Amino acid sequence: MARARAGEHRALRTIYSTYQAQVRAHLYRLLGPDGEIDDLAQIVFARAFNALDRFQGNSTLGTWLYRITANTTHNLLRQRFRRERVKTALNWWSGGRNSNVGSTRIEARDEAHRILQQLRPDLREVFVLYHYEGLTLQEISEILDKPISTIGDRLTRARKQLRELVVA
Repeated sequence: MARARAGEHRALRTIYSTYQAQVRAHLYRLLGPDGEIDDLAQIVFARAFNALDRFQGNSTLGTWLYRITANTTHNLLRQRFRRERVKTALNWWSGGRNSNVGSTRIEARDEAHRILQQLRPDLREVFVLYHYEGLTLQEISEILDKPISTIGDRLTRARKQLRELVVA
């Protein structure tokens, strides 16, 4: 870690090669199929490498990277949400209508991602970390820097909303 903090390229490459699949998988689970995953993974590692001096070692490096990935994803989703709200408002204001064209049959995986994307980002994140990444509530609590009771509540709400979405 000291070599990475000193900016040694070999140490940074080792961190990248060790964790890049994990970061990409986490991004995929949070965002679904997204053309920006490669770019976002690079952003996550750039932020991590720039902040190595602030890594205190209170958690594992993987946990710390999860947190950076989560923050990066939150920022992206906030930007997308704002853009979508503006587009919707402009569409409404101009009197436009959304045309919903019947879609072809969607594979189960894609359907699951679509349903998952309907959850609020904070609920989706906890659900993904718990069910897809296999993390414990305690680990998620540390990653998100939230009380374990909040994590449990979000997981319960995510499950309830997903059940409702699947039935609908």
